[in-house]
Amino acid sequence: MSRALSMLGFLLSAIYGSHAQNTSTLPAVLDADTISSLGNNALFTRWRPISHFIAPAGWMNDPCGMMYDPNGDVYHLMYQWHPNHIDWGNISWGHATSRDLITWKDQGGWEGNNAEAIVTGSVGSYNGLGIFSGTAQPVNLAGEQDGTLLAFYTSVSYLPTNWRIPYEKGTETQSLAISRNGGNTWEEYGKNPIISQPPEGWNVTGWRDPFFEAWPEMDSLLNQQEPHYYAVFGSGIKGVGPRIPFYSAPASNLTNWTFLGALWEPAANETLGDVLETGTYAFNFEVSNFFSLVDEDGDLHYYVMMGTEGGNTAFHPRQQWGLWNEGIVKRRANGSAQFTPVAGGAIDSGLLYAVTSFNDTKNNRRVQWGWAVDELNQFQNQQGYNGAFALPREMYVKKTRGLVNKNDGLTTKGNNRVIEHEDGTYTAYTLAARPLPEVVSGIRNGTTQRNYNTAELPIFFSRHVGTGSSHMELKVTLRNITGPAGIYIARSPGGEEYTTIYWDPSNNTINVDRSHSSSIDNIAQTYTVTGYFYPYTYAATGTEDIVMNVFIDGSLVELYINDRFWLTTRIYPGRTDSTGFGVYVSDDDKAHVTVPEFKSWVGTANVFPERPLNSTSQLVFDSAEQTNNYTWWSGR
Repeated sequence: MSRALSMLGFLLSAIYGSHAQNTSTLPAVLDADTISSLGNNALFTRWRPISHFIAPAGWMNDPCGMMYDPNGDVYHLMYQWHPNHIDWGNISWGHATSRDLITWKDQGGWEGNNAEAIVTGSVGSYNGLGIFSGTAQPVNLAGEQDGTLLAFYTSVSYLPTNWRIPYEKGTETQSLAISRNGGNTWEEYGKNPIISQPPEGWNVTGWRDPFFEAWPEMDSLLNQQEPHYYAVFGSGIKGVGPRIPFYSAPASNLTNWTFLGALWEPAANETLGDVLETGTYAFNFEVSNFFSLVDEDGDLHYYVMMGTEGGNTAFHPRQQWGLWNEGIVKRRANGSAQFTPVAGGAIDSGLLYAVTSFNDTKNNRRVQWGWAVDELNQFQNQQGYNGAFALPREMYVKKTRGLVNKNDGLTTKGNNRVIEHEDGTYTAYTLAARPLPEVVSGIRNGTTQRNYNTAELPIFFSRHVGTGSSHMELKVTLRNITGPAGIYIARSPGGEEYTTIYWDPSNNTINVDRSHSSSIDNIAQTYTVTGYFYPYTYAATGTEDIVMNVFIDGSLVELYINDRFWLTTRIYPGRTDSTGFGVYVSDDDKAHVTVPEFKSWVGTANVFPERPLNSTSQLVFDSAEQTNNYTWWSGR
């Protein structure tokens, strides 16, 4: 994954400071002056998620190497990791395993950097400056399942790299790592790198993050006579547009990769439809995925997911977006494949990025993981870690019949691919995703559940419903919305802090207003997170309800709506009593809503039960040699 521009200097004094203070001595109400006086790791448990996958300490980013290993009946999940620092740098892969995708165990243990799996080589080697993102399969080099695990990743020998700057030849190559003992230890393939340079003639903006797997449907499309594996990368051509390079290798030799051309060739900063609904392809792709799903009728649908860089807008100020597209795939004359998008949108309307997936062969489903960075403006050293993953989500094709085209929103070129019928109704197809049901049940285990009586009468004013904790789930059904309405969360008893989540029918947007999320001055990003959601209208029954599932886990907030909208963001309340929730209705005189369902699950479970809640590591800085003379990061 692409990484930061060169920045000179480092502030050694900000890094040393060591083990966590006793967080029980912290005041119930924090302010900036108090935090400024604290040492490193002092806030480690204050806003830390416990019901989501997270590294023991330090910096983490992209999910990597996820797979189900039938030999050991175990799931593997790895992640980009810098165990002793809260900034990106010295990137290797951390590793954890699970029997059920609910609870996890650090492979090698949680202490220090014990959970590292695939690590950088010596400075000057092909992977001396980074083990960038990639994927893994439970096969050997001949595609056989004999207990071997095979990881395919981007090896890095030059930094910095970024889509904005000229690409230095040899920066990124593609390499393999192998485990013959169930992931306990890993070794580099002796003939790495297996792909040494980007496609010939491409002036690339980047070339990384291999996503590879067997794909019988693609074998059939390309008329392959023997089984193949296929790989896509994130890339782009400078001044032209982002790209998904497409490769294949015979399953019998997973070191012999052939470049098939660009799978898809969008123009720079092109959009599929209106940018609010579909996002922008920007200038460079990262962590590209390409896969197919079968709908309820047995019909095949092709999808891509990718991170797009540089397409920020006024309503989405982040430099990075995670998008999905459905497309038509045809065989090119040269024997390759061509993807033409027909629908798409944000795979997450918030900060979730590097969203990737794997084929869960145990349950015959496609599961995605994504990375949520922290959004602290300052005080990251006091927190002592940065980043977590969203809940794992199952993706599927959602087919919805009997729809009407209210306000022409159904037939825009965007989230839905539609078929019109003679009776004037429509059938819509879209990519759907939901948190894995067993994971939701697992983290609800041991919670205090409550159903609230909010009645069927219209609610015209915001109303307090209950009090929970900083680790909980809410499920709320909203009906007959006439103006901006939804819920509020993380509210203090005196109203000093609160976060508002609402749907605005005037422009079909979901909004998370964080302007009052924290009473601590300038601690974090406070812009309102906005995403597009168009409710379906049925010919027989009218407009569908908006069903919100909200997971609050420390600073991490995840929002799911009707399996078709997802938003991940961060909040950092300064008060420990900011745990109230209720119905939100705007001050608009015309706004009201009915709420037939309001449920809470308070005290969601810890998914790393063998790891202490305080798993801090001493924060240290990388040496000049390790960082190519401090060109990776600012060294703060």
